[in-house]
Amino acid sequence: MIIPNENIPSGVELFPELIGEGTPEIEIFRENSRRVCYDETAHRVTDEQFILQISEKNGKPFVRVVCSGEKSAFYALAETSLRVKENRLEPGEYTVAPRFAVRGYIEGFYGPPWTHENRLSVLFLMASCRMNTVYYAPKDDAYHREKWRELYPVDSLLRLTEFAKAAREYHMDFVWCVAPGLSIRYSDPEDFQVLTAKTKQLYDAGIRSFGLLLDDISDRLTDPEDIKRFGEPVNAHIDLICRYHDELESMAPETKLTVCPTLYHGTGNEYYISKLGREIPPGVSLFWTGRDICSRELTYREAMQFFEGTRHKPLYWDNYPVNDMAMRREMHLGPLIGRDPELWRYAEGIIVNCMEYAECSKIPLITAAEYMWQGEKYDAESSWSRAVSQVIGEEYADAFITFAENMRVSCLMDDNSPLLKKTFADIGRALDDGREEEAESLAADYLDRMERALTFLKRDLPICRELAPWSCKFELLCGLMPLVFGEMRSPDESRAKELQEKAEAYASVPWRLAEEMDLFEAAEGGYRVYKP
Repeated sequence: MIIPNENIPSGVELFPELIGEGTPEIEIFRENSRRVCYDETAHRVTDEQFILQISEKNGKPFVRVVCSGEKSAFYALAETSLRVKENRLEPGEYTVAPRFAVRGYIEGFYGPPWTHENRLSVLFLMASCRMNTVYYAPKDDAYHREKWRELYPVDSLLRLTEFAKAAREYHMDFVWCVAPGLSIRYSDPEDFQVLTAKTKQLYDAGIRSFGLLLDDISDRLTDPEDIKRFGEPVNAHIDLICRYHDELESMAPETKLTVCPTLYHGTGNEYYISKLGREIPPGVSLFWTGRDICSRELTYREAMQFFEGTRHKPLYWDNYPVNDMAMRREMHLGPLIGRDPELWRYAEGIIVNCMEYAECSKIPLITAAEYMWQGEKYDAESSWSRAVSQVIGEEYADAFITFAENMRVSCLMDDNSPLLKKTFADIGRALDDGREEEAESLAADYLDRMERALTFLKRDLPICRELAPWSCKFELLCGLMPLVFGEMRSPDESRAKELQEKAEAYASVPWRLAEEMDLFEAAEGGYRVYKP
């Protein structure tokens, strides 16, 4: 249990493992010294580092937390909670700090915005996973983009205010974003006054961090006065950013500004982004998605090149796990991969873009949070297993992976259904070697996992409702696999015809799951292609 004192941070309720009888005894001390406030590895002053001194007291674990303030105390409790759950309270002194300075997520997709309840649910989880930033920028919130000139109605403003307050209580920076680029007239003073009035509405509600998003707009100026005054978009954008930055600073010096440029992916040394980066204030954060809109890899070399071109460390807007637009038939449940272990040294941070499916987003978000905290120590697959267990629950986690691993296709990887393919390969080798009982056991085990996954997916839970289209296709897959395995053991013409018909029905469903070609090949003995 936590020993009461003035250093206990808000948000303790997120860690039930530390509350009540039978829990480790934890005492929190505040210390403003170099060993607590300076991260020797990252070479930066930080309010997020802490020291855990673990020992025994009266035959029970005793944890002494040394921290600089509320945020580091909160993170220390999160670390202690993890160690309790994983039975890792080994005696010793541990200095702990995050690798990335900025770690967060953005509601920045095209599609129905999250409900207020969704937002709070994801916020609480990501706070417990030690993210420190949340951006509000849903493309289809009319007052964010289409109706950017209009003030928020009272009820909408109250919800945003409540959300921003909750973020502060859970030690996360809340960033409200506006996207005026579809219709703003850069040379019109009245448009700028409207923009600042809208911003002032949010400032008066207690928000101090803002985002100016100029993405997904025309790369040409269309207003005659804008063309006459600025000549090209980059000059208009620089002027707008500088004026908006000055306006924010006049409200309060502690305000922060993030900008998403119109060119937000590439090598980082293109004319537009280089000129914009070099001419806007150095304190402005600059979003960048990497070499592509949805980048398979983010490397420290590319981050260095971006800095050389713009004089800004990139703040990565990571378009995973988002699945809008052309990806809407996919569901991205896999872990974050392809991010350089050393990226934290050269980037300001990472902000991952979520899916419109808030509950499903939680699984990849947990893995992203672990990567941002751990850096080079991050292991994607073990992180994914923990994330599934945390969101789904231990009882169904293993079976759920049988379902979720069929949705690994994304911008991060092309290869789908690794567990299914391994099952084909293992059964194939067993049959080739005459180990028919082993092959039968492998098939039965996989079918049992599928059945348990389907049982979970039919429950009336928010995540199951989000997964309904993919679950319906998975149920078809559950009906196909006994035929596939049967055909692998002993080809039969009547079974093959039934399999062909069911596989065609399965393939006609557009939601992305296990590839139908895998099933046809397996039915024809094609399991051999999955052998190592």
